[in-house]
Amino acid sequence: MSASQWAVLGLGLTLGGCSGVGQVAQDSVEGAASYYSSDHFTLVVTMPANFGFASKAQYSPKEGQDCKVYNPGLGGWVTRHQQKSDKTAAKDTEQTISTKIPLEYHIAGCAMEVTSVNYEVDATYGPDAWDHDLDHAGGLAIVDAGSATATSGTEQRGLCTWLFQISTEKAKKGEIEKILSCSAADEKWQVPENRPVRRKPGGAFERITLSGKSIKLVLRLLSEERPAIGDTWQQFPEGWKPCVGKGVDDPYGFCRGNTKNFKTFSLNGRECTVYPNCTEQGAFDE
Repeated sequence: MSASQWAVLGLGLTLGGCSGVGQVAQDSVEGAASYYSSDHFTLVVTMPANFGFASKAQYSPKEGQDCKVYNPGLGGWVTRHQQKSDKTAAKDTEQTISTKIPLEYHIAGCAMEVTSVNYEVDATYGPDAWDHDLDHAGGLAIVDAGSATATSGTEQRGLCTWLFQISTEKAKKGEIEKILSCSAADEKWQVPENRPVRRKPGGAFERITLSGKSIKLVLRLLSEERPAIGDTWQQFPEGWKPCVGKGVDDPYGFCRGNTKNFKTFSLNGRECTVYPNCTEQGAFDE
């Protein structure tokens, strides 16, 4: 420990009972002593245009480690945890990024190991500030050797799609809004038709096999969009029409019982009858 760190520690011991100064001193010393290991694996992600990506690596104490820290707000001792976040903003072209995920994190004599990595995909579908959505798109579980859940192979595939609906939010009421949904795909880029058996991209990997390894995630976007809620739109050759349901004031608008009456919606500032063409004649015909 440097002379300046010893000085900070001494000040904390002297003033430990004065308005949390001791805790501030302790945090200063711990901040200087914390570090991630150089031992790591690499997450390589390829994503479509207008897609951003974030990885959030979670760290927990190694077995047998005493990693307690006093939390003044809670008035007691709590177990340390750590999160390392890396975020890449969307671009108007496809991009591939590489992120190093350290296998360990150390702070104040506490050794932690990575236990999971969560994926977040943030994509835009229009020019307005609210024309975007975020999907918690799966991730990695880091397991002990011999685990029955360990995944074979290091390449993952995620097939994403936009699900459209008519917004009920005050700022966008009556307008089309979209929800992003990403599912794991097989080697042929197929996703199960049965929604309950679908899963998010990712897998489980044995910790001892990760050092120096590259894990790849490839995301693709389907060109075909689908309704966010089934049985609320009817498909026709010219596009999708939203059912009126039990009436114009029906907030759900399920088609069952009424497949002849439809309502209008707003798209790019225009009143429309069919999505995505807006009119039966074609895309934004005058």
